[in-house]
Amino acid sequence: MSVAFDRPPDGIALLPIDDIEPCPIQPRVHISMELVEKLSASMQAGRHQPLLEVEPAPAKPDRYQIICGEQRWRAARAAGMTRVLVRLHPPLSYLERLEKQYEENQLRADLDPVEGAHCIVLDKTLRDVAVAEQLLRDALVPFQPLDDKRIGARDGFAGHLDGLKQLLVKKKVHVLKSGGRFVLRPLAPWRDTEQALGISETARKDKVGILRLDPRLHEEVRALPAEHAIQIARLGDPVRQAELVRRAHALTHRQVQSAVERLLTDREMTVDAALSGPPGPIDPDHRGPLAFDRQIATIIDLCRQLARTLSNLRRRLSAAERDQVLSVLGDLRQALAAFQEAS
Repeated sequence: MSVAFDRPPDGIALLPIDDIEPCPIQPRVHISMELVEKLSASMQAGRHQPLLEVEPAPAKPDRYQIICGEQRWRAARAAGMTRVLVRLHPPLSYLERLEKQYEENQLRADLDPVEGAHCIVLDKTLRDVAVAEQLLRDALVPFQPLDDKRIGARDGFAGHLDGLKQLLVKKKVHVLKSGGRFVLRPLAPWRDTEQALGISETARKDKVGILRLDPRLHEEVRALPAEHAIQIARLGDPVRQAELVRRAHALTHRQVQSAVERLLTDREMTVDAALSGPPGPIDPDHRGPLAFDRQIATIIDLCRQLARTLSNLRRRLSAAERDQVLSVLGDLRQALAAFQEAS
């Protein structure tokens, strides 16, 4: 079935499920097979009609690539559906696609700590690529743009950016002289990524810090709360990281926080010793999760996520659903009024 794109970008169509394929690069790496099975059973019973968001598949006429909804697509296939409803989009850039996928995932279920960290880094990489390519265009330096490439793995974006950086330095574009050699100036500011993803600078640093963990631990870390992973990543020793990761499933955040503080204070202390005593003050150095800077960062994150969620939902809700949201917001207004009155 061929669908012309002279319709509005948000047009709805019914497509053969075999004409749709997953996106090779997206924030969520691990698919919940349990959720897929539940969705599939609901579809078979006629209680759930999936809606996917798709775009034309690159270089594949009459085929479409999933932007959002891979788990729904898998469930529909498992339920034996041959056609599925989709919202058609024109072709998106890598950055547009990533940020739309990130927002959709945040609305449905949180990314695991490693997925979230990789998504933040990839957003920054793509923004660096955009700045570097514009600098080269302005300097009339020929290069192959990212959108002309078919990248199927995250490493490909970093490799493309490395090539652009080398070209900028070679052509002495956007550089400064340091120690007798030319070095590249910063490209995209981190604040652009933070604003686009709705996170604070503190939260961004904490989440990206998870990637300091030994890569061999990443699979185990995926199942941990993000705050556990953030704390353990503060340890520089991969052996103690691994031991604490193995124990962290049975620990509270306070226990992990206290153990990390002890291990950072005494480099010779074992993980067993760090966990043997009673948990100490959660915030001895004003660095823990109860410190004001972290609390205000959390409030900023929540406000940004709420604003993004409301904006996303506004176009989708029925009258009854809108009333339900307004009721929840009424409770929030009361909480804000109480805070203001107490102040």
